[in-house]
Amino acid sequence: MSREKFITKKPNNSFLRQYISYYYFHKSLDNSVEKRFIYYPNIKNALTIYKNSKVTFNENQSRTEPDSKTNFSILYSGIQKQLRITEIIAPFDKIGIVFNELGINHFVKEPLSNISNHSIDKHFNYFGNELVKSCEFIYNENDLDKKVSLLDSLFQNEFCDFKDKKIKSCITIILNSNEKLTVAELSERLQINKKTLLRLFRNHLCCTTKEYLNIVKFRKSLNDYLLVNKKLSLTELALKNQYYDQSQFINHFKKLSGKSPKSFFKNVKHLGAEDVFWTFQ
Repeated sequence: MSREKFITKKPNNSFLRQYISYYYFHKSLDNSVEKRFIYYPNIKNALTIYKNSKVTFNENQSRTEPDSKTNFSILYSGIQKQLRITEIIAPFDKIGIVFNELGINHFVKEPLSNISNHSIDKHFNYFGNELVKSCEFIYNENDLDKKVSLLDSLFQNEFCDFKDKKIKSCITIILNSNEKLTVAELSERLQINKKTLLRLFRNHLCCTTKEYLNIVKFRKSLNDYLLVNKKLSLTELALKNQYYDQSQFINHFKKLSGKSPKSFFKNVKHLGAEDVFWTFQ
């Protein structure tokens, strides 16, 4: 029997589901396990907590290894603009809080770029001792639903709302559109200039408007093929997601995943009940 578990859970609190897509619980007690996997650009972004593990970073890679002297390692990945490689040495006990597109902005009281804009190191201390105290209770609780309720309680207490209507409207337009959008079109619809729009994206999402549009297109393609309709041909998938042609589709996938669509879909694994797609090496 495997001693590794990966489980996803929605928040119990319906209000929080507007901002937190899901929690995940990833744990391995097997001392012989060493994992290496790739995860991919995503507009959803995760706050990740490890217990008794030390995490180190370089430009496109992180390594996690057991360390009894480290109580909790708390990381925030932000919107991933390129693939990242992760190495994890067991035993490990990991909790992920995966936010919807602007979700984390509803729990911080200043622009996200002020507190999470480091290109390499992802350690995140914004929530301070309050989060550390909550982690003690969460990790001491064995019942999964009670763990979820404790996480819910933490984020209910941290909620501070986020009122920038322009960036909210922009994200809604992008996510609900079935058309190919450009930065100029978004600027025109929102009646703000492109520089102002770029500033909003940099302040609250730590990426450019164009980067965000490219990642949305990539993730829509993944979800369409892996969660909605696996019977789609790759040509149909490209057309559905507004790629000019097959060549642009292939080049876009190579840029964001390092592989052609055919190779990518052949090797990627779906974990849990949500949109978690990793490639194990």
